[in-house]
Amino acid sequence: MIQLSWAGGARFAMRVGFPLGILALCLSLMADRLAEMSIAQITAQMAHVSANQWTAALALTAVSLWAAGRYDVIAHRHLQTGISRSHAARSGTIAICLAQTLGFGVFTGALARWRMLPDLSFAGAMALSAFVTLSFMIGLLVVGAAVMLILPAPGWTLFPALAVMAGLPLLAYLFFTVKLPKVFGKSLRFPSLRASGAILLWTLVDVSAAAAALFVLMPDAISFGVAVFFPAYLLALAAALLSGTPGGVGPFELTLLSILPQAASTDVLCAIVMFRVIYYAVPALLAMLAMTRPFGSGSRDETDLSAPDFSSLKRAEYGLIRQNGGFWHVTQNAALAIWPTRQTHTALCDPITNDPARALVEHAREATAYNKIAVLYKCTSHIALCARKLGWSVLHIADEAVLTPSEFDLDRPSCRSLRRKLRSATKAGIVVRTPHVMPWEEMARIDREWQVARGPARGGTMGRFCPDYLSRQYVVIASQGDQLLAYASFHTSDHQWCLDVMRCLPDAPDGTMHTLVNHAITAARARDIAQISLAATPACLDPENAFFRRLARWVVSKSGGPGLRQFKSSFGPVWVPLYMASPTAAGLTLSAADIAYSVTHPETLKPSNGSHPHNQDENYEFVLSAHS
Repeated sequence: MIQLSWAGGARFAMRVGFPLGILALCLSLMADRLAEMSIAQITAQMAHVSANQWTAALALTAVSLWAAGRYDVIAHRHLQTGISRSHAARSGTIAICLAQTLGFGVFTGALARWRMLPDLSFAGAMALSAFVTLSFMIGLLVVGAAVMLILPAPGWTLFPALAVMAGLPLLAYLFFTVKLPKVFGKSLRFPSLRASGAILLWTLVDVSAAAAALFVLMPDAISFGVAVFFPAYLLALAAALLSGTPGGVGPFELTLLSILPQAASTDVLCAIVMFRVIYYAVPALLAMLAMTRPFGSGSRDETDLSAPDFSSLKRAEYGLIRQNGGFWHVTQNAALAIWPTRQTHTALCDPITNDPARALVEHAREATAYNKIAVLYKCTSHIALCARKLGWSVLHIADEAVLTPSEFDLDRPSCRSLRRKLRSATKAGIVVRTPHVMPWEEMARIDREWQVARGPARGGTMGRFCPDYLSRQYVVIASQGDQLLAYASFHTSDHQWCLDVMRCLPDAPDGTMHTLVNHAITAARARDIAQISLAATPACLDPENAFFRRLARWVVSKSGGPGLRQFKSSFGPVWVPLYMASPTAAGLTLSAADIAYSVTHPETLKPSNGSHPHNQDENYEFVLSAHS
């Protein structure tokens, strides 16, 4: 116990002693310049600062601290604290005003946030403070590197700046793809690219305004312009942050004086003193006053809005959220089946609502609350048209094969190839049935052999084998004698069935899968199901354009090949166009890439717990796979 106490005391001494040692070293290096300063000189220089300069410095300080408060808005959304935007921003500004002045930024900021937000635990406040600190440091690194390359900067900064900018694509790739491990049982995740972009924006606004606040306080006699001053300021700020000294005192001044060319050190130091009063001391005093009156406990809407009953839905494919980590987002105006990916807040199919425009606006607002991009995925033409009227970017991504069981007739000319496939299966002795007790072990074996032959299973509307998941569906199996050969599953509702998982042995007789689907159509007709969906296949974005025709053929070849569309076409379906929509073209492009990655890199299935379906990321219209 004594050893632990000594160890703890040593660590505390290091935390406190290191910044103080840096401060002492910097002050000793600046001793000659500090000796030239006097209270009278500072007072005289302050007298020469015009009212316009003071006003500009105060206004720029306000802009900088306002922008700094935006970090907390992003952090609260990332951590999903439920704190309102206004309280997040104001508490963040207060915390930063204190932390930048008192030092020990993460801990000081956490105490301020904990004090101001009664709904927040101290652990939550520490997480917020750490997120804000780390994100600002990374943002400053990127902004600083760009500034060093664009504006006149010390020569030694060139290669580090180039290295940072060259590493940005890798950093974006990590944020886009890498899943962080759990810590203390909690899942960690990188900020979305949307959140990362916002952090860079607010970092640029923050440090630009702060630098300008100091620059306007400089005397007219200085020989350098803002283009020279801004890089020097950013380097001085970085030195101050790394030192950990209260307010960065010492390293900031020493770095700035060593970089600025032909600068009168006394004039610059006097300007820094005035800057510290305006940017550090006054905001810190105001923040301490604000902390005497913390915010009240947030009022939360306790209205219980029930999620829709799957059996009552017109579109059975909503059942996907049972396996892809999705959930229902229900408001007074709409219910949306949400599939969250790393970058998107994706609403699957159409919103269930009588007011689509309002539902889309609410969806976009909800996506912002998650720092993600709002997306509609596989929506119908009616909703796509509504989205386009709102200014959203819309893309025709897929065509869905739809049948009406009551009107399905094998004698139609369009079913000629289907009849041939069914006869082949009958001659091979294929028997199709829906057992009361599913042969899960045999089905799992077929799934393993299918993946060996065709490659790892993708996620999405194609589904993945999982007893808990399939037990909520209509499942039909095909056998030859005592051997199980194949099976197919369908999402179900009282209105529609939708084809989901299809698996068969590599050597299954020709027509086996056709027989499974035909059996399901007959069963649906017997139950008065109005519609069967054979799911969707990729669409050509522009059939008139040769490039898009080639692209469509390539995507089809990578997502099951033309055989998948031929398989569905053999049933003579009606092909219904489906669309993807997002508020911006850039968001639509990023979302498409994110969905494609989530499809081709689904999360590992966890062992069944016997009660709940597995969660994983999935989809398939954008899947670039080698199997159907």
